[in-house]
Amino acid sequence: MPRPPSLAFAVLILAAAFLAPVAAPLAEDVPAEANGVPTDIPKAQEPAVGWSLQNLEPEQQQRVLRFSTFVNHGIPDYYLKAENGVGYTTTAIAEGGPLYIAHCKKCHGDTGLGNGDLAYALTPSPTLLAYMVQQPIAVDQYLLWSIAEGGKQFGTAMPAFKNDLSEDQIWRIVAYLRAGFPAVDDGTATAKSDGAAKTDIPDFKKHMID
Repeated sequence: MPRPPSLAFAVLILAAAFLAPVAAPLAEDVPAEANGVPTDIPKAQEPAVGWSLQNLEPEQQQRVLRFSTFVNHGIPDYYLKAENGVGYTTTAIAEGGPLYIAHCKKCHGDTGLGNGDLAYALTPSPTLLAYMVQQPIAVDQYLLWSIAEGGKQFGTAMPAFKNDLSEDQIWRIVAYLRAGFPAVDDGTATAKSDGAAKTDIPDFKKHMID
């Protein structure tokens, strides 16, 4: 049975909805009137950064916008309906380790602390994956979407990996993140946290959307 959404996740949804920018009519698009009755519908202005975000640092701003986009289902249905076909197993973790090192480590660092070799040249700075992956927002679909589509639309340097990695490869990276960034030796890895399985028995639903 699916577990109910956590209180923290519910609060995040409410906060994101509150912070989401509201479209405003353009001055020149005020409807013409005939006998006091509008004769056409005003056009909507493209959403911009809302007043509630203007005082946030760039890193905070782009993350709030990213979270808001996800919880308001502003992403392709493909990602919202995606199912993790790899699961969290010792094999998936071991295979995800080299993929993380090859594609993610240079920005996000060895253990997901955002201190990779390229990190200090980036603004906003890379996400602290070690912490983010433990948050209620970090369901499987959110991580798949974030890795596959990157962060260009939110003004970050995060590249889109959908053309370089298969979906299964991305799921293996997710398994590695949830395992706590363990060392991978001789093709094996043991999870350092409770975020991933410590066996080769898949647990597909553990981190899915509730």
